[in-house]
Amino acid sequence: MPAPANLIDSEAINYGLTREFIANFNQDTDNLLRLLGIVSVERVGAGYTLTQHKVTGSLNNTKDANGSSGTAYVEGDLVSLSKYKMTETTIGKIKLRPYRKVTSAQAITEHGSVPAVVRIDQKMLADIRADILSQFFTFLGTGTGTATGKTLQACLAYMDAKLEDTLETNNDNGASYSLVHFVNRTDVADYLATAQVTTQTAYGMTYIQDFLGVQNVFVTNKVAAKAPVVTASQNLHMYAPDFSELAQAGLSYTESDGGLIGVNHSPAYDHVSVETNVLTGATLFAEVTDYIVKGTIAPGA
Repeated sequence: MPAPANLIDSEAINYGLTREFIANFNQDTDNLLRLLGIVSVERVGAGYTLTQHKVTGSLNNTKDANGSSGTAYVEGDLVSLSKYKMTETTIGKIKLRPYRKVTSAQAITEHGSVPAVVRIDQKMLADIRADILSQFFTFLGTGTGTATGKTLQACLAYMDAKLEDTLETNNDNGASYSLVHFVNRTDVADYLATAQVTTQTAYGMTYIQDFLGVQNVFVTNKVAAKAPVVTASQNLHMYAPDFSELAQAGLSYTESDGGLIGVNHSPAYDHVSVETNVLTGATLFAEVTDYIVKGTIAPGA
């Protein structure tokens, strides 16, 4: 006897679980990227190496025996070179990070499929988000800019001034960037207790659009107390590996937008269980170390 038409089988159910996992991931990630000012995910091929950069150099406005340039240019001279240098620090290859969990048939029978599979998937998703953020804050820790203020408000102001001076010196202070701040929760607690502010949650962090005269503040315990950090939105990139390379090798996942994660749910009959497999190489990256300013709140400074 043939199977009934439009039968919802185990494959369809597992695919539905996968799509729900990815939909939740996309919603959270899209919101974070929007708040950070990142326009799109950058897909990178096999073998791609992450590097951080520092640019030095300036326009040549001088005349010498070999020629002239810029404001010192003399008609008919050979145009002298303006010299710039890009210094690269190799961070390493994008690392694939696989995760797997198994939900037993017994657990599903006792608690139902939603608590046993979907809700634990949500916890797994939250932990993967935290993993992506933890890696990002490691990159922020490589920043070379510094600023000090006696209070949080003063520190944020000096940090912004330092970063904007650096951007202006490098002629990167265009209209397309914004400043993004990261502050420890204990440093803002007193202000939030007395101020009327609008907040939202993004990737487990609290986001405040306008706080103490600065824009785009993320409140998180991933930066230390009295050590806020600021960078420019143009300095932030979200990279993702090319899952098509894996598919060609027979390892197939359903991808999130931009390929930030791949997810697969499948029955494991040999263990009477359902497996959730997640693979991610999502890398939230701060590219130029000069464009990261690390602050110090020092009341006695």
